[in-house]
Formats: sequence, C-alpha cells, structure tokens
Amino acid sequence: MPIETLTIQRFTSSEAGAWSNSYLISGASDAILFDVFMLRAEAAELANRIANSGKRLQAVMISHAHPDHFMGLDAITEQFPAVRVLSTAKVAEDIRQDGPGIFSLLRDKLGAQGPHRLVIPEPLDEPALRVGGHELPVIEFGECESKHIASLHIPALQALLSADLVYHGAHLYLAERHIKSWLERLDELEAFASGRISTIYPGHGEAGDLSLISQTRAYLNDFSEALKTGNAKAAEQYILARYPAYHAKQFLTAFSLPAFFPAATSA
Repeated sequence: MPIETLTIQRFTSSEAGAWSNSYLISGASDAILFDVFMLRAEAAELANRIANSGKRLQAVMISHAHPDHFMGLDAITEQFPAVRVLSTAKVAEDIRQDGPGIFSLLRDKLGAQGPHRLVIPEPLDEPALRVGGHELPVIEFGECESKHIASLHIPALQALLSADLVYHGAHLYLAERHIKSWLERLDELEAFASGRISTIYPGHGEAGDLSLISQTRAYLNDFSEALKTGNAKAAEQYILARYPAYHAKQFLTAFSLPAFFPAATSA
C-alpha cells in the first residue's frame, strides 16, 4: 500500500460541551476519528462534517471514559452505522462499568442534547490503527485524569493525540483526585515523547509543543497549593488569579473543588 500524506483536523465543542476536542486523521480517501463530543447536536454536526468531507470513516477511537469524549457516539454511529468504535481493553471496560450511570445522568440532565443510546467501544485487536498506509500506535497510560487514557501516536507527523493526559488553556478535571498519579504519568509521557514527538494535540485546547506537558504539570502543582488554603472559595480564587482566561471553568468550580471540599458544596 502506498504511503499517503496524513492530515489532522481539530474540531472543538462549545463551552457547554466542555470545550473538548475531536480529531479527524485523514489520508487521501480514508479517515479515523479520535474522540467524540458529548452534546448530541454537536456530535451530529461533527458527523455531518465528516460525511461532507468525502472521506471514508474507517474507525472511531475513544481515548477514555469521560462523557465529553465519548457520549455522543450514538449520533456518529447513526450517520456511519458500519463504523467500528474502538479503544483499548481497559478503556472499553471503564466505559462498560461507568457508562450506564453517566448515560442515565446525562440523558436526564441534558434533555434533547443528551444521548439516546450508550455505545461501548470494542477492544482493539492490536495496539495500533492504520490509515493511508501508516501504522498509528495506540499508547495507553494508567491512572491520571481518568482511570486509563489511550493516546494515538502518529510517527510520520511526530505527533501525539494525548487526549486529557495534557490540557492547553483549560482548567483540569480533577474530580477523581489523581494529582500524584497524573504527575507520574506526565513524567512517563515526557520520557516517551523525547525524540519521538514534536506536537501534542490535547483533549482540550490548541496543539502545541512539549511545553504543554510542563504547563499541565504546573497547573497540577498550583492546584495542590490551592488546596492548602483550606476552603473551596479561597482555592477557587487562588486558581482563577493564576489562570484567569482558561476555558472550561465548570471543571474547576463544579467538579474539581467539590471533590476536595465536599462539605462546603453540600452545606
């Protein structure tokens, strides 16, 4: 098979949809979709844009079990009923375990913008995808922002689709309280990226160089410092003073801080 030039196209959801990214990796005629929006209308529009691109959608790869990266799968599979929805065995199991509860919650909370059907990825046959004659290794990371994160390495472009292992310009989702292990995963990513990666395509925000790793690390360390203030309001002010222009503020105020200061939010 001839080797084709690959392109990466970024799509971004609204703030209400968590300002999350979905990526289309394309060769001359075929494409792979990496992650899917949460809100139904935005996922349906994403499906329409892929259909209008003229590319044949070979597969959808899901990075992890958080709804802003997989919950709109039903809208994608309605447009592309034959497409395979894939992930690593561990991420697929995370979605199998956590997905039904997330589905019920969002179906009720989001109404018309909620999911109609839960789609659970099937495990990959091997830790790689293929498009345009290229092999794209799937690199899984353990506990960090979520239980597991499957990233996608594109060697020909020296690129990594990191999903939520790395953020850029958005508040981190820390509701699972994995600060220490997330920092460890960033060290692992830094070691893997050396000599292999020049551009990181994050789960939230624009692509950037390897400095996105240190930026994500700095936010985690700042959040740890904010916790030392002893209350949610002071911690919120501490973070917002340092990151006043960051997107997805709801991650900080509605999820991360309540996970560390539950009494304040339930009072």
